[in-house]
Amino acid sequence: MILKTDKSSHFLVFVPHRDTRRVLRNYSTGLLKAGLAGAYAFPWVAPLAALSHPLDAEELKNIARALRKAACGGKFIAEGADTSAISTAQEKIILFGPRLDFTIPPDILAGLGCDFFSPPIIGACLLSAAESRNNLPCPPKLSFTAAAVANMSWQPVNFSGEGAQAGAYGYKWKIGKLCWLPSVKSFGKL
Repeated sequence: MILKTDKSSHFLVFVPHRDTRRVLRNYSTGLLKAGLAGAYAFPWVAPLAALSHPLDAEELKNIARALRKAACGGKFIAEGADTSAISTAQEKIILFGPRLDFTIPPDILAGLGCDFFSPPIIGACLLSAAESRNNLPCPPKLSFTAAAVANMSWQPVNFSGEGAQAGAYGYKWKIGKLCWLPSVKSFGKL
């Protein structure tokens, strides 16, 4: 089997703590059982912005501080579901998942020349244009304080060759080093 990869897209992503991602993994399992093939096609992170290049450690730290400040009472809350159309290097994808309830400060990426995706959605499933979100089960309500930001590269992969299903398609991603948001207690000291 031959893997043909297309050009990578780079994103700034918001990464909930692994305990929260475990709950999201169980939700994605339910979506897969409901017949949605895109349930494991995107990691359980929220893409915040498309990047032309990965951000350095200092830029990630500044973004982490700004996001901690934007948190409602120090907590991040994800309630209800939503979709977000995200443009990649190859296509426009529709991401479905829990909607994060915080506003991204507009000056957070000043000078970096990138736009934020709004509203921020934690990826639980990729939907095709033909799939409707109307009949999908509502995600669980999430509330958490621990989270990080990171760079992520993401790209579609085409499978071809003997034994490969015609038009088989998948995705691969790599999340860079996590830059944890300051703790709620220590944030007031910064």
